[in-house]
Amino acid sequence: MQVFASKMPVSLFKSPITSAMLVAAVSASMFTFSEAEASKARIGTLQGALGLVDTQTIFSQPAYIHKLSPYVTYEFGSTSATGTPKAEGGFLMSRDGKRWGAYLGHQSAFQNVLRSIGTYQRQDNPVDLFYGQDNWGANLSLSNSEDENTGMKQTTIIGRFGLTREVDEFFGQIELLADAEKPNNKFRGAPVLQAGYLRRMDDLTFQGDITYADANHDNAGSKKLKFTGINLAMNHRPVAEIYYGVGFEWGALEEEGKKLDSMALPVFIGVEKDMFSWMTVRGSVRQNVFIGSVKNEIAAGKLQRNLNNTTVAAGLGFKHNGFTFDGALAAANSGALNGTTFLTTASLTYNF
Repeated sequence: MQVFASKMPVSLFKSPITSAMLVAAVSASMFTFSEAEASKARIGTLQGALGLVDTQTIFSQPAYIHKLSPYVTYEFGSTSATGTPKAEGGFLMSRDGKRWGAYLGHQSAFQNVLRSIGTYQRQDNPVDLFYGQDNWGANLSLSNSEDENTGMKQTTIIGRFGLTREVDEFFGQIELLADAEKPNNKFRGAPVLQAGYLRRMDDLTFQGDITYADANHDNAGSKKLKFTGINLAMNHRPVAEIYYGVGFEWGALEEEGKKLDSMALPVFIGVEKDMFSWMTVRGSVRQNVFIGSVKNEIAAGKLQRNLNNTTVAAGLGFKHNGFTFDGALAAANSGALNGTTFLTTASLTYNF
């Protein structure tokens, strides 16, 4: 979401489309089931799946490091800090009941959205450290950079904690420091607080989380920004390979007394099953029903209600001798197979 490069004062959200995208991105950041298959592609193709244990979901629930085998993983993507998807990768180790690991290049989705205003510097070369014992896990993310040629610099510090029990789990995150500067402009994107709870009851899974953010954007005039978001969701698994469910998403952004409100009631249906011992097929569909609205006072936009957003996603995972190669099927959103873009958002993981 790389927008707003103007030197003039810029409101955070200039269009209803951008507004909806931001609230959706923030709301979905904590929503995220099987063991050590891994990737952004897998998460993206299993829309609405709760309790997904993956090398990517350890960033929202660090205690999942105890449910994964030791691994090294690589996400293919752009070397640019603003590229999508972005290149990143890391490892996880285990000994005597303890887990630890490190990860390179993983950015906060929340900060990426906020810093897109005024094209502030994203997190450059972030480093994430993981550690856990028993049923808890913790994560610390650090990033600091400066470019004297452009006068741009940034510092970001994020802490995360998670706890899993037999039938439920807790997770939380605090973005302690998120400062970015460029000539005559400053941005403060912290604190950001997130807390959530998940509970499993037989073939049902329930999850809820809340997000609060307090930010400040100084671009020829200081603008205070506050965001509050609530997500609730339920999954039912009639069989292990299939899930369906419903969610409730609400987000409110306030900028200098004006508000952007977004509300949605998404439903989703997904499947993940081994077609062969060496290949997994996965797919999902997601759509708002009855409720789905964006009201933007910040940009003086008119109310938009329940506009079409049916999204189908699909992907493949290939496994052999500890290696897993994952990718999303580009045909899922184009309707046609194209050999030049057959698998996108690809990753490679080795479990040992």
